[in-house]
Amino acid sequence: MKPYYQDEYVTLYCGDCRELLPTIPANSIDIMFTDPPYGHNNNNGDLIHNREKALGKAKPGIVEEARPIANDGMEEMKSVVDFALVEAARFLKKDRCCCCCCCCGGGGPRPTFAWLANRMDEKGLSFFHAVVWDKGGLGMGWMYRRNYEMVMVAHRKNGKMKWEWKGNGKETANVVRIGKIIPTAKDHPTPKPIALVEHFLQLHGKPGDIVVDPFMGAGTTIVAAKNLGLKSIGCELDEHWCEVAAKRLSQGVLPLWEKEEN
Repeated sequence: MKPYYQDEYVTLYCGDCRELLPTIPANSIDIMFTDPPYGHNNNNGDLIHNREKALGKAKPGIVEEARPIANDGMEEMKSVVDFALVEAARFLKKDRCCCCCCCCGGGGPRPTFAWLANRMDEKGLSFFHAVVWDKGGLGMGWMYRRNYEMVMVAHRKNGKMKWEWKGNGKETANVVRIGKIIPTAKDHPTPKPIALVEHFLQLHGKPGDIVVDPFMGAGTTIVAAKNLGLKSIGCELDEHWCEVAAKRLSQGVLPLWEKEEN
């Protein structure tokens, strides 16, 4: 698979991660941070899709069609995420970590968060913690409206958790409060804030470390890694979002790194 975009910090691939990940050498990666499909068929006849249809009628030019995410059915999600986690257990260095975004605890008709937590505790990985991302505000719906998601954290089995942060303040809490992004109809349907990814990369990484994101979307992980001076490998199936990610990277971001020393 040839790179779609490449610079000093980033190598971006357009294609199926099931073709790319097996080519990554064993014991070569420091962090896998990813936001995979949730298995809920997001933006395909759901409340978000219906909201965008309503906006499209009010504001001509806004896309009204469904924008489904690849492999976002329940069984397809489990298959591709399982594959990525098997590979992560192989290519992560000893004591290195895997951070995987996940739906909220019960946010949907099926408990995918429980499946993912259990899956990250087998086949070469050891589950470490479920961190709550408090997005603020209220999500779509009318009963138990969703204002949080989870980031599941694991490390290689028989290893330890790589932890680079030197402080002991609120950054180490298991509830992270960072405002959500409300996407327009032209944005990626499930964007994550750069600050959220940077938060975890600063806890578990340092400049020069290598990050892998097999479900890159519009490139938030690789942009965050570059901001912090980490190298990254990103993969995305949809060429449109690869193009968006490449444009974000070409805008130029400087390596930045700050650690709290108290």
